[in-house]
Amino acid sequence: MTGYDYSDGVWQFEGYGYVPNGTTGVSIMQIFGADSYATSFMLHVYDGQLMYYNRKVVEHDIYERWFRVNVIHTVGQDITCFINGIQKYVANDRGGKDHYFKFGVYMQEDSSYLMESRWRGVQIYNKS
Repeated sequence: MTGYDYSDGVWQFEGYGYVPNGTTGVSIMQIFGADSYATSFMLHVYDGQLMYYNRKVVEHDIYERWFRVNVIHTVGQDITCFINGIQKYVANDRGGKDHYFKFGVYMQEDSSYLMESRWRGVQIYNKS
């Protein structure tokens, strides 16, 4: 989504995601911008598991079902991830001055031939 770049405050991404069986080794949602990295936060899919990068499972068995994603970024503090209304992960903010949300499908390590994610009801909120 364009027009939602930010550098301070509290920002929230909300939407319903869907990943078909066979999609693996991809990022489906990310917060772009960090001090020493390209991104501050990423949700990856590996073998049906939704993961914080490729390190921590945040939701099991996501293939072939809709799931609600809420990611709240308090710039300079932390990033909190909720799946279907349940807090699943809190990460430290990785710095950076320019951020924006991305969603779709982006190839990562060991990606599959099939790479697809679907999204509906995507909203961006800012708490000033």
